[in-house]
Amino acid sequence: MNVSLDEHRLGGLRWIVLRGPDREAFRALGEHAHDEIAALTATWPLLGRLREHVSSPQGSDRLGTVRQASSLGFPEVWAELAAFAEGAAVPFEDLTLLNFRGDIGQVVGGIGCSDLAWQRERSVIAHNEDGAPENVGQCALLTLALDGLPTVTAFWYPGFLPSNAFAVTGDGLVWSIDHLPVASPGDGAARHFVGRGLQRSARTVDQAIDYLRTHPSAGGFAYTIGDRTGRIVSAEAAAGRLALVEVGLASGPLLWHTNHGRYLPGSEPSPGGNSVARGETLGALAIPAEDPDPAWFLRVLAGASLPDGVRCDPAPGHPATTLCTFIADLTAGEAVIAARDDQPVAIPLRDLAEGNPRRQRQLVSTRE
Repeated sequence: MNVSLDEHRLGGLRWIVLRGPDREAFRALGEHAHDEIAALTATWPLLGRLREHVSSPQGSDRLGTVRQASSLGFPEVWAELAAFAEGAAVPFEDLTLLNFRGDIGQVVGGIGCSDLAWQRERSVIAHNEDGAPENVGQCALLTLALDGLPTVTAFWYPGFLPSNAFAVTGDGLVWSIDHLPVASPGDGAARHFVGRGLQRSARTVDQAIDYLRTHPSAGGFAYTIGDRTGRIVSAEAAAGRLALVEVGLASGPLLWHTNHGRYLPGSEPSPGGNSVARGETLGALAIPAEDPDPAWFLRVLAGASLPDGVRCDPAPGHPATTLCTFIADLTAGEAVIAARDDQPVAIPLRDLAEGNPRRQRQLVSTRE
């Protein structure tokens, strides 16, 4: 088996770099993360709730529809997840169920993420990755340099396909993702499978748009997508429908997104969540007179919690936690990543995509 697996650090984040054939690489990743995956499937309450949901007739029907669409429409991704489950020695059905969350009729809870996009002389995509408190220290950057496929680095939650947060490819394509609650999913594949398929195929913004048009998802993701040309598009893909907004044209130079549909009906905010409040905070931002630098985005996204900012800090009834903040300066070709409670680190986007940690450098934090 000609697979290499190396682990580095990027600031406060683990960084796993995999090279080799895709299925063999995912099997090796499963072996590497065996203990974490075993603990996850044994203790995570979400898995129990999903099992209970699919035991009902309605949930079972939805599961069958999404399973068929995912396995038939994305056989390579299906095989990757199966190989990962084999390597981790956990039931494949448990991992498929986790990766179907948001696609089988249950509205995902109030945890979510926040995005900003800027396009004028400079083009920037910025993203807060928010998760549960137990995810702090468990997530990692994952570079997949797999034979015959575009190289990609993504933020990875152990147990899931690496396709629900943010990604950077060796071709210079960058995107971030916010989940969209969909109470009535469509007949497409699971959104995690669609997102991983996007990593395996798209090399430009236009290709990403064409891909999302022809690969509908059952649930909902909002993608903020940019490439080396500086073009940025906000795309909502939910329940088989797609809506697009070009950043910097009619939308103006600054565009925000959180966890509810801005352009598509049917993806209303989760009850008890704070997506609307975060959106209002970002929507009230004054448009900078000059192109803002990454430090400006870091201050906005990670400098304060509601009502003064959109950083998520655990509170009674609101467990969301900002795990890290990611800023991609498409014009400068550089990423800035700040893990929670760690100093931000800058690295060339190409090095990040290709799994090369040598040119990272620590920055002085301006979040407070």
